[in-house]
Amino acid sequence: MTSSTGRSRVIYTPAPLTTAEKVRRARAWADHEVITRLVAARIRTTGRRRALPLDAVAAGIMLHALGRPTAMTISGVTRTIRAVSPSERFALGFPPGAVIRYRPVLSGFHALREAMGTGCLVDHDHDLTADEQTGEVDDCPDGCPFTPASLDDVATGLVQASIPTTWTPPSVVAIDGTDVESAYRARTSSARADDDALRSPDGDARWAKRTGTDRRPSELYFGYEAHIATFAPEPQGESLPQLAAGLALRPGVGDRAGAALGIIDALRHVTEVLLDRGYTTSRAVNLARPLRERGITVTMDLHSTQRGVRPGPIPGSLWIDGALYSDALPEPLRHLEPPKIGDTATEKARARELFDKREAYRFTPLARRHDERGTQRWKGPALAGHLRCPNTPASMRLGRHLPTAGCARGGACACGKTVTVRDTDLERDRQPFAWQSTRWALSFNRRSLIEGLNAQLRYQVRNVNRGYFRIPGLLATTLLMAVTLAAHNIERLRDWHLGRHQPDPWQVELGEEPSTEPMDRHTWTRGRRRPYRG
Repeated sequence: MTSSTGRSRVIYTPAPLTTAEKVRRARAWADHEVITRLVAARIRTTGRRRALPLDAVAAGIMLHALGRPTAMTISGVTRTIRAVSPSERFALGFPPGAVIRYRPVLSGFHALREAMGTGCLVDHDHDLTADEQTGEVDDCPDGCPFTPASLDDVATGLVQASIPTTWTPPSVVAIDGTDVESAYRARTSSARADDDALRSPDGDARWAKRTGTDRRPSELYFGYEAHIATFAPEPQGESLPQLAAGLALRPGVGDRAGAALGIIDALRHVTEVLLDRGYTTSRAVNLARPLRERGITVTMDLHSTQRGVRPGPIPGSLWIDGALYSDALPEPLRHLEPPKIGDTATEKARARELFDKREAYRFTPLARRHDERGTQRWKGPALAGHLRCPNTPASMRLGRHLPTAGCARGGACACGKTVTVRDTDLERDRQPFAWQSTRWALSFNRRSLIEGLNAQLRYQVRNVNRGYFRIPGLLATTLLMAVTLAAHNIERLRDWHLGRHQPDPWQVELGEEPSTEPMDRHTWTRGRRRPYRG
């Protein structure tokens, strides 16, 4: 909504969640299939019974995260569970009269952490047998509950458990990484993995480099990189709440392509992904090819090593910035500089006008991709009706609003030809839209949603910085980070919908009465950029 003058935007802020609402949402999250399978994987039928149920401990951890704590610690979780009333503890799943102590809560957390690292959500309920000659494991009998899962699958499942079934997510995601610094210092500045593991209490953490921002310069840090995905709308489509869609945690800075693929495989409904150069500079066999085999398109920025002019597959064609063009493209349009970050919107629009002029000379798909051969047919710009060329007489009868190629009649011209392009030809740098064109910018600019989500987690809403997680290890940090993202989703869904006078999806899921509490109201006006006076 806008103000009466039309210059300001009206923002409504709902009241915080009540304790009863937090308890219901924490219990609903703990009842999700993923958490239920984690709990089932750690249930033992022999030995001493646990003092506190695992599902109740999971709900207590979520309840603590919903309170926006200064740190995700087990002692803080224990205090949060103790602070609620006995009826609310019973609603979380704790038995009546249960004594909440630190040790049982910590034991429950360790059990959930170990379940995440076993490689399966539910183990076999029978003894495994194998062929004596080949060593192949025999198939499981009917009804076996075994469910294999990687750490990325479980972490993404924990995040997805915070999204109710009444909210339908889109099929486009943007992925980016943010540093998660370990609370434990390494006693060496060496980046060697063996030194890190032996000299630090956090044996899984590694040294890595983070890029500089306006808050801090480029520097080394010791910890992990959290690869987070968020949902993105269609270009120029309706806005969406900034929700976390998936999570993959890696020690230091490494295996970015594997982390992105792990999230995509865990989501299972992705058709398009938005990535920056930190991912797309990976080798084609590690990212571009697996994405193509999964039928997923990618919109990406190009590194300086991915740009430039290269020979095309046939005479008269050129690869320029990851797209196939006719060599009739004028020389001034072959080497263009992208707009800079500090440019105004007008300057960026003028720069992209030059990139848009390339479109008339670009090859376009002639038919769908041939899956068996791994090839696709493309047609020249004159054959597609985008360019007038003297070597294609039919194109000269098109309107004069189209540009005319300067090809010599009878020369080696590819404007009216078709070409078969293999999937392996420049596969790392190709994408549906020409780089830096207006259509590409409208699509790629949706990636700013993941930047906003990271800013909310790090500075604006929460403080996921050094000291926020104080338990060492990859599994423990992944579990706490997944719970933090899930709590953020629950709060963000409520604030986004109530701020637009729409029902909260979790209210609908849990059958709660619509919220009638008044909301805070304030206006936001975009400031005018002042000219620099040096």
